Amino acid sequence: MNLADAIRRAAQSDPPPAPEPYVPQPSAAVGSFAVQADEETGTNKQLVRFECLLTSEQLCDVLGRIVQTMHPVMTLTEASRFLRLRTGQVSALAQNGSLPAFQVDGKWRFMKSALEEWMMQNEGANLESTGGGESNAA
Repeated sequence: MNLADAIRRAAQSDPPPAPEPYVPQPSAAVGSFAVQADEETGTNKQLVRFECLLTSEQLCDVLGRIVQTMHPVMTLTEASRFLRLRTGQVSALAQNGSLPAFQVDGKWRFMKSALEEWMMQNEGANLESTGGGESNAA
């Protein structure tokens, strides 16, 4: 079962009884940090534990936002953010066939998995030929 199915199933089931309100106590810790030695490599591992109490509405909102970002098809703007390139540069790469993309109603769409594969294949490649180079602007 994937995350979206779990959310749907939870939304369709009867709501659990309301939890008692959380009242933090001065001595109660909501986070912890520990360093453990890795016996195999001889290095230290850092373990961070963070506890967060959410209402069912807050949890549903958080999980909903996670599911929204899991869509396999991205728009030009989403792909630009994902690749950290200007939209014009991403559009030019798609237009000349360097970047895996397809058009729907004249608008570019990108499969996230194809972009990840493209990044792995083109790791360290120079994108200056598209006329923009890397930019600090998103």
